[in-house]
Amino acid sequence: MKLNSLFFIFACVFCQNLYAEDIDLYVNYDVAEDEKLRVLLVFDTSNSMAFSIETGKACRDKGKLILCPEGSRLEVAQEAMIKLINDNTDIEFGLMRLIKGTGGYIVHGIGTNHNAIKNTLRNWDITDLELGTPLVETITETWRYLIGDDLFFANLVEPAKRDSSTESNGKYISPFKQNLGDPVRCDNSVNIILMTDGEPYYDVGQDKYIENLYKSIYGTSPKKVGNSHLPSMATILHGKENENRDIYPETSVVDGANVYTIGFGKGLVKNAGDILQATADNGGGSYIFAESAKALSDAFDNVLTEIREVNSTFSSPSVASNNSDKLSHRDAVYFPMFLPSNDARWRGNLKKLKVSGGVVVDANLDSALGNDGAILSTAKTYWQSNSNLIADGGYVEKGGVNAYLAEQSSIPNNGRKVITNLSGGRMLNFTAYRVIIHYGNRFKAAVDFDSDPDEVFDLINWSRGLDVDDEDQDGLTDDSRHDIFGDVLHSKPVTVDYGNNDVRILIGTNAGYLHMFQDKNDVLSESWAFMPAELYSIIKPLRDKKLHTKVYGVDGPITVYFDDKNEDGIVNNDDRVWAFFGLRRGGSSYYGLDITNPNSPSLMWGGPLKSSDGKFLELAQTWSKPQITFINLKGYEDRPLLVFGAGYDTNKDNSISADSKGRGLYIVDAETGKQVWALTNSEGGFKGEHSIASDIHLLDSDYDGYTDRLYASDTGGGIWRVDLATNNLKNWTHFQLAKLGNNNRRFFYEPYVSRTLFSKVTETTIDGEKTYSRIDTPFDAVLIGSGDRTDPLNLKVSDKLYMIRDVNTVTRSFEEDEIPDLIWQSDLMNVDSDPFAKVTDSLKDFVELEADLAEKDGWFYNLGWGEKATSKATVLGGVAYFTTYKPDTSSLSDSQCSIAEGQGYLYAFHLHYGTKVYDWLRTPTAAELPDTPTMYVEDGDVYIFPLPNKDPNCTENCEKIEAKVVNGPTPSVDENGNVQLYDEEPLKLEVHQSYIYKQEQNDNSQ
Repeated sequence: MKLNSLFFIFACVFCQNLYAEDIDLYVNYDVAEDEKLRVLLVFDTSNSMAFSIETGKACRDKGKLILCPEGSRLEVAQEAMIKLINDNTDIEFGLMRLIKGTGGYIVHGIGTNHNAIKNTLRNWDITDLELGTPLVETITETWRYLIGDDLFFANLVEPAKRDSSTESNGKYISPFKQNLGDPVRCDNSVNIILMTDGEPYYDVGQDKYIENLYKSIYGTSPKKVGNSHLPSMATILHGKENENRDIYPETSVVDGANVYTIGFGKGLVKNAGDILQATADNGGGSYIFAESAKALSDAFDNVLTEIREVNSTFSSPSVASNNSDKLSHRDAVYFPMFLPSNDARWRGNLKKLKVSGGVVVDANLDSALGNDGAILSTAKTYWQSNSNLIADGGYVEKGGVNAYLAEQSSIPNNGRKVITNLSGGRMLNFTAYRVIIHYGNRFKAAVDFDSDPDEVFDLINWSRGLDVDDEDQDGLTDDSRHDIFGDVLHSKPVTVDYGNNDVRILIGTNAGYLHMFQDKNDVLSESWAFMPAELYSIIKPLRDKKLHTKVYGVDGPITVYFDDKNEDGIVNNDDRVWAFFGLRRGGSSYYGLDITNPNSPSLMWGGPLKSSDGKFLELAQTWSKPQITFINLKGYEDRPLLVFGAGYDTNKDNSISADSKGRGLYIVDAETGKQVWALTNSEGGFKGEHSIASDIHLLDSDYDGYTDRLYASDTGGGIWRVDLATNNLKNWTHFQLAKLGNNNRRFFYEPYVSRTLFSKVTETTIDGEKTYSRIDTPFDAVLIGSGDRTDPLNLKVSDKLYMIRDVNTVTRSFEEDEIPDLIWQSDLMNVDSDPFAKVTDSLKDFVELEADLAEKDGWFYNLGWGEKATSKATVLGGVAYFTTYKPDTSSLSDSQCSIAEGQGYLYAFHLHYGTKVYDWLRTPTAAELPDTPTMYVEDGDVYIFPLPNKDPNCTENCEKIEAKVVNGPTPSVDENGNVQLYDEEPLKLEVHQSYIYKQEQNDNSQ
């Protein structure tokens, strides 16, 4: 079996907070409630819509026009438009049609119930088709509707056929109109889709009106295209290029329109195509010609895809690593995604692409990523039906596991395997029947579901995937929902290979589930979904789309342990596979699942680890990844153990004060859940005051296969060292290595430790002359960046990147009087000005500066205001890599519609000297919120993730950063006397590790 740990991708559209959370990056809760895109459909009801879809010719019976028996344009258009509405339940639609010979009218105003619009479309027949194609006159009526002007052509139609809700005293009620108390919209556009099978005909009655209107706006007369003012009308609606056209100035925001056109049917004259193209160009939309039924349906889909805001994607894809060779790569890349909302229900997805020839490709083997690292809108991801591949790209709503789940017939039939942990440690099917048996009645169940008793059954069925509220408005409440898969915000997928191409994917979502999917030969299936019982209370706000709320479920990292007894790489015989995960913002528990049989998981430990058990008193929100390791402790030498921080105290959301929980760390028997050791304020004499939310760094200092030292960082800016000396707990000691948390500086990420040497220079003065000596000195470099992940837009804290030298390289017990002095920021060298780079041309000056550095305990670098570290640092080839995020202060306005924007960066420092080793010290990344720097290998060359922003002037290796190697520990000097800090040749795949760790043999999720 091979196991691979993946980084995560964020996909986002718009979005702020109730308290400090990192969702500040994605959501603004001041955005209007349930704001939806608005689309006005203009349906051509001219006689030619009765023509044959196959031949483009009319059909008659006894000289009378009829709908062609082999299929008419009308029937095809009806079917396509109804499908469009069914597929886009989150859009407000309206409907217009033509009038015989002159103009058009509003059949249904924007925001009408979808079923009403579909029923109207469905009931149109040959008697509803009329002479003439007055497209221009119809669009002028559209204009009057949008601006709230007098009804004009609509007065020719009896009131019963019109939508009276759009009228008042002979005037239109504009869809832009804001009534007292209405929330202000942030998307203030209406999108017009004009579908027609011909050019304007009987359509000059409004030419003079258009010419006068156009001239009053622009001061010039409009020009016709094909003797039609349809393009002129599109300009009036949308505005000219770079014009922020406001067609309804009565509101405080800019209200505009976009015009899209679809030419439909065989026999469409060229003149019509030219007019429709010019109309779309002027209207800010696009023109599509569709000749067949499928082409028309695709045309509508493509227009809606274009109308929808393209989901901006925070992405740092990790290639699934092959367990047998840590430097090679599998070809699968999994993209977790989420789509923020101003209510509790965020949509999510998981998609698959592949790597081929060093390029990320889609199911058609076409390049799938843009220069920004996001999935292209044209990409067709894997797991779709090969017979019906669609361009789902970076759109969260399309493709991936979410589309797969929505299509499953097993959901209405209660056949989907959804399990929960009712009745202690037993796994039971999560059904209304099982729940009521457990609780005794729905009144008792309602307490845990935080709902009315009458809601319990529907809440369970809704959570399982049933569309109990008929959200797709198809009249059914026993079919599947379209958004079953929840958002993947902080959980990262992990893959497990059971052999014979049986790859399973574990991933948690904020719908409250841990999912296992099978990816076998590029075919997806769901193995099961597990909902912890403690998360039942999040179902109701999710179902109700509770406003201005973010709920969390299984939101923490996942660790998998594989005990391969016979080392054959396959799960068989007595092998064991376990999965462990926390809930992060979702709660304060850790869970263990035995997934040796991937189709039948069982709950370990008799239930989750939680603070209410009396043994984990300090356990706060479970942010820290439970890491598998082995420790040479009496009685546990060969037992896998879990190590994790005690968690995040939400006190820190709004305070810099000391915490009351989360202070310390735990070591737990992975199989039994027994607490082996607690280093906490409550249980083990921990001396810290701040919670530890980060992962714990595990170090095997003597390379005997056992972890003997731990490093942890806390939310108060402290770094802690724990020595697990000897096999007796009494000899285990801890102390604070560094205190760097002044001015609310916090650590949320694991300290990275790199074992290394530096050439320590000592200055000695003899007879008034300075002399220098150097000696290679081992130390453990502790790297970390500060930054409050819960408040990413904060501009008040000066965050920093650190390299701290821990010179006590031997693990031992420290008595109180032996504890090293606490390292403060004043003990570190400031490398903001890159001092070593300034003296590389003078060996004497360089050595003097080395002596100054030797007196320090490392170095630090000041980030700009608002910039903060976004992940764990890493070291490769003697180069220290950090990633950061810097909010764009220009976008942080008071506007309720503003969205947090920013830029991700990759830093690269010489590990010892804190100087740059590339032409740059900091480079922008394609990912706005970059993850931990890591490497990938291509043809023996080593490159660094995250991907850089592509320089438009670049011609070679534009999307790659070659890994470099520093010289040392003693710096070299070239023939000109210049100090050479790094090798000119990039790092190659030549690095060999001579130690084999028991941890690496058994825990491959690292």
